[in-house]
Amino acid sequence: MKKLMAAVLAGLMLAGLLSGCANTANDDEVEYRWKMALNSTEGDNAYDTGVLFAQKIKELTNGRVQVDLYGGAQLGTTAEVLEGMYAGVADVMCESIGTLATFTPLANIEAMPYMFSSYDHFMNVWYSDLGQEIKDAVGDDAGFKLMGASYRGPRVVCATKELKTVADFKGFKLRAPNLEMYLKTWQWAGANPTPIPMNEVYTALQQKTVDGQENPVVDSVNYAFDEVCNYWIKTNHVYGCNVVIMDKKYFESLPADIQKATLEAAEFAGRAISEQQADKDAVAWQELEDEGKTIIEVDNAAFAEHFKDFAATNYPAFADWVERIAAMDPAKG
Repeated sequence: MKKLMAAVLAGLMLAGLLSGCANTANDDEVEYRWKMALNSTEGDNAYDTGVLFAQKIKELTNGRVQVDLYGGAQLGTTAEVLEGMYAGVADVMCESIGTLATFTPLANIEAMPYMFSSYDHFMNVWYSDLGQEIKDAVGDDAGFKLMGASYRGPRVVCATKELKTVADFKGFKLRAPNLEMYLKTWQWAGANPTPIPMNEVYTALQQKTVDGQENPVVDSVNYAFDEVCNYWIKTNHVYGCNVVIMDKKYFESLPADIQKATLEAAEFAGRAISEQQADKDAVAWQELEDEGKTIIEVDNAAFAEHFKDFAATNYPAFADWVERIAAMDPAKG
């Protein structure tokens, strides 16, 4: 499936940046040399956000800040990096807001099912005062500074069997991230969610340990799950958000102009990658169709109706945010 990313990146401005953002500054100009931890490699939403972030902050600071990217989890797992960031394991990383759930329950808001309905709804919220309020609340409680917002595309299910309705998920063995919100979401649907590391999911699908998994379509294709899953179900249950993350105390120790540049670079990268994601999604779906995969358009309204009491039952503290997010859906305006 490597042809997927080749086809997409060829037409995007990102292609020109991938080869030259790291280790290019004159060391005499560099005042801050940051290690950026990334779980993934070129072509992934978070990694590509990191590429543009590094490029932009170098430009904005006239080379005073140099960001070196460490992809493929070279600096450790997400948990290891986050726990060690205050000690300099890494200076910055790009990950989903939900990965901070081990530091604060407020981070679970990012993965609330059926909270967003579209790309426009996502952008309306995360690039608004409300979006900033949520990022600040999560960050303050967890001890991090959250910046920017990269649209990852809606999460969908790929499976070895056909699924069309919520009832079809009863007892279904589904790989899900080992995060409270995702596990509760699929339990609410009647499924049997099973946490498995991403690098083990392909084998788990082959061996029938699980019968499906859920992720944004581009991520699923990049992991070659199309080789073991014939059914692709557009549940669109979560619109994930990647952010640039720094230790809060370290960020606040930086000079005001460096703080400003960091915020601006993160927002620039988030907006640019968000705009590109829709193109990547379209290419992925077309490729799956060309391969003869069964693509299932479910009744998203029926799924959303099934989850209407999920937030109030499981996360009543989020009631105000959920209501305000719903009010910003342009389709309802």
